[in-house]
Amino acid sequence: MPDSPGGWLRLSAASDADHADSIAERLSDAGAVAVSLLPNHTELGAHAATSGDVLEPAPAQMPLWNAVRIQALLPLTTNLSALPTLDFDIDFLADEDWSETWRNSFKPMRFGRLVVLPKESCFESGSQDVPLRLEPGLAFGTGSHPSTALCLNWLAGRSLVGQRILDVGTGSGVLAIVAALLGAKTAMGVDHDPQARRAAVENARANGVALTVVKDLQEIHGHFDVAIANIVANTLCDMAPTLTAHADTVVLSGILEAQTEQVMSAFPAFHFQPPTVQDGWALLAGCHV
Repeated sequence: MPDSPGGWLRLSAASDADHADSIAERLSDAGAVAVSLLPNHTELGAHAATSGDVLEPAPAQMPLWNAVRIQALLPLTTNLSALPTLDFDIDFLADEDWSETWRNSFKPMRFGRLVVLPKESCFESGSQDVPLRLEPGLAFGTGSHPSTALCLNWLAGRSLVGQRILDVGTGSGVLAIVAALLGAKTAMGVDHDPQARRAAVENARANGVALTVVKDLQEIHGHFDVAIANIVANTLCDMAPTLTAHADTVVLSGILEAQTEQVMSAFPAFHFQPPTVQDGWALLAGCHV
């Protein structure tokens, strides 16, 4: 995590689902090192308790709720005048409080043989476990969100030894790093956010694997055994021609169950297995025909 001497500004803003994406993007552009989308319990009322929290979506991901509360962590030096039309509440968060909050909330999570845990966790993994250790960073992606969990379970259930894996929208690098830990010959990430690219490389180094992260798909050359993309439906559809040209298998997540037909229709060169669904989110895995 970058230094912010003295602590951080924690900004909170209410939104409806239609505008949450653009607000989250504005906060990221303003310098937020973390953006979280949460259910707005005040607006959702009794239904909020059953909704679940989206803890680490990318700024463009679609929230599951009609009423959303967006929280962002920004350096104390942030120029808030860059957000003149945004109605928000703000408070101060001490640096040590942020780190301790993150550590207390991030518990070991198991996905088959994979175990995702805090970097300094004393968790004792078994002989068959593949541990992935993460530190609070510039971008989140720990497996706590259903779309990430679906991807991790898919990766954990397959042999990746000697394969070339492409992770599009890599964020914290968790999927590409897992692929490398599971024996992939090459693991490459793509992310337009320089903070995410830096966090992914640092997380890979901490786990003893090599990871190359590039800015956009135009920098991708050669062919990959698997391209995995945990983004959103419209973006997946837009990048379909590029993924089709570069991958034998595509694993697509970050989409809602109701959007699966839309996404599959954008990839006519692939034969898809039935969707895997968790909490309303879906994963599609397809092989080139």
